[in-house]
Amino acid sequence: MKMHDYIRCWGINPTKSAKFIHDTVRQMIYYAYASIRNKASNSVAKAGAGKCDIQKAPVVWLGTHAFHAVLSRKPKAYAQVIKSLAFEMSLPQHRRSRKRFRGLVAQGLAGVSQINF
Repeated sequence: MKMHDYIRCWGINPTKSAKFIHDTVRQMIYYAYASIRNKASNSVAKAGAGKCDIQKAPVVWLGTHAFHAVLSRKPKAYAQVIKSLAFEMSLPQHRRSRKRFRGLVAQGLAGVSQINF
């Protein structure tokens, strides 16, 4: 939603800039994964015997699904981005994540339905 506000304020046409928006979404997801890994491997986490056994594929799938769910609230503006995110989520390598997080996604979508922007 914040990204939608930025895009509107900057005067970017989401239809014409679909590749740019998609690439930005991917970078944000990868950054979130790297940030989680970094926090888990810093000295404070190690001193507290912290352990992070997070895999990249599920994080990427969950992030992609989250952006897809939110951007789907504005289907006319983000049609191309939504389509490319849906394609990514449907790839065979994400089949396990789709099954594993089915319940979590259902819970999350219940909250998204109440969002208006």
